[in-house]
Amino acid sequence: MKQKVALDILKLGHTTFLTGAAGAGKSYALRDYISYLKKHGVKFAVTASTGIASTHVGGTTIHSWSGIGIKQKLNAYDIDAIEEKANLYKRWNETQVLIIDEVSMLHASFVDMLDKIAKHIRRNEKPFGGMQVVFAGDFFQLPPVVKNGDAYENQEVFAFTSKAWKEAKPVVCYLTEQFRQEDDKLSSILNAIRSGEVEEEHFEYLKNANEVLHTKDHIKLYTHNENVDEINRKEFEKVKGEVKTYQMITKGSAKILESLKNNCLAEEVLLLKVDAKVICIKNSPDRLYVNGSMGKVVSFNNEGAPVVELADGKKVTIKADTWRVEEDGKVRAEISQLPIKLAWAITVHKSQGMTLDMASIDLSRAFTSGQGYVALSRLKSLEGLHLVGFNPQALQISEVVREADMTFRAKSEQAERAIEKYKEKDLLDLQEKFLTTSGGTIEEQEVGSKEYEVVEKVLSHTKTQEMLNENLSIEEIAERRNLSVDTIIGHVEKLAELKEKINLKHVLPPKKDKDKILKTFEELETRKLTPVFEQFKGKYSYHQIRLVRATL
Repeated sequence: MKQKVALDILKLGHTTFLTGAAGAGKSYALRDYISYLKKHGVKFAVTASTGIASTHVGGTTIHSWSGIGIKQKLNAYDIDAIEEKANLYKRWNETQVLIIDEVSMLHASFVDMLDKIAKHIRRNEKPFGGMQVVFAGDFFQLPPVVKNGDAYENQEVFAFTSKAWKEAKPVVCYLTEQFRQEDDKLSSILNAIRSGEVEEEHFEYLKNANEVLHTKDHIKLYTHNENVDEINRKEFEKVKGEVKTYQMITKGSAKILESLKNNCLAEEVLLLKVDAKVICIKNSPDRLYVNGSMGKVVSFNNEGAPVVELADGKKVTIKADTWRVEEDGKVRAEISQLPIKLAWAITVHKSQGMTLDMASIDLSRAFTSGQGYVALSRLKSLEGLHLVGFNPQALQISEVVREADMTFRAKSEQAERAIEKYKEKDLLDLQEKFLTTSGGTIEEQEVGSKEYEVVEKVLSHTKTQEMLNENLSIEEIAERRNLSVDTIIGHVEKLAELKEKINLKHVLPPKKDKDKILKTFEELETRKLTPVFEQFKGKYSYHQIRLVRATL
């Protein structure tokens, strides 16, 4: 499937799995969709399974965003604790599109926890509480971390094995174009790893790569941090000349900053010298370099900024760039630093998302499936590979993943055939319907316009207030406004919070039932919904309890 077709499918609002081999353009497709949502005023969240991956997409970890954190399982009290936090409650209810990148590293149990929270807080039993969830990633890459490292064949650990995934039945968009590999031999090896058909000729290709002597300019990839740290320290000490120091500038929440610094590849204190080998860790806004561009420092300009000569001979001045964590449209933390780091060596894990011209790769200590595939797929061609260590496990891929991949391919082809049947106007109508039902606008808005967001929000609550005062039911208002019942009740709660005059008599339970619910809130000394709901053993719906709570 091409990126354009995938984008058309995403715009329909279905929960989607965006996948494809390394270098297929998943990140570009995501950026296009994020830009589309911004322009049309749809509230969305960008997250990833790991901190490093989240910095690539400009978001936060799904663990932080969801409020789950490091929990392995959730009970009713955990869910209530999340719901009680105003920012989390608002986030879960207002988000219409949730993007989760690098889904391969997300455990199935975590996906089920997300679904459980979404349904509870949003009071909606549809998968993920009615949100569009966009899973992005490639299950051939690094898997979830499990206590027993060899458990992948025996446990349902992958996200696609979760109950929530199966219930949601994501539309699969399997991107098939290749924007990274320029070499048939390397593509052949990577495809063989994916299909489980690595043969003697592929091992021969790798063996030859082991014998090739490259220049000193290539980066070294290792599976373990200790190898990387030792090589970078030793190589930097060998370089003669004055040391330049660059201190990271930070602002925002201390807790979030700490997480951002730990997960971002930028150095808190960056030391450079002329002739230091460096790698770019972020795409340049003016496209002078990309995440993964290699080079060496050749000089420092009058302002002290390093001038780096890239592998292609082009010289670029490296200026400070920013990494930030945005939540609910606000910048919670931000760091500023030069987007380069010493790069005689990096870990395979930190190379995920990069494109490399040349690399010396040591897979002798590979310890989990996907490491060999991730490392090799960073390269554009086999000519750029110097393989210095290898063990058979490096090319292993879970059979569970391999079988699932066949299904994903078939479902993607099915989705492509289905969308081809739509006339252009009909497709546009469906896409516009998703925009309006998600609180967005058909017309493009100026990105970042806070004034528009505030005005729209006030008008939305006011309109609900007017319709309630006309004695319309919650369901009638939701239907006429093309919004969900939960959204309308959210308006009621907001109006109550603002102490606005609203007519609720006709939408509340009978007085006898209302008094029982109010009394239970008082007896339990809580404003939480779940304890009250459980006290009545389901006699009253969450919607009824929410409406009564709004009168407190």
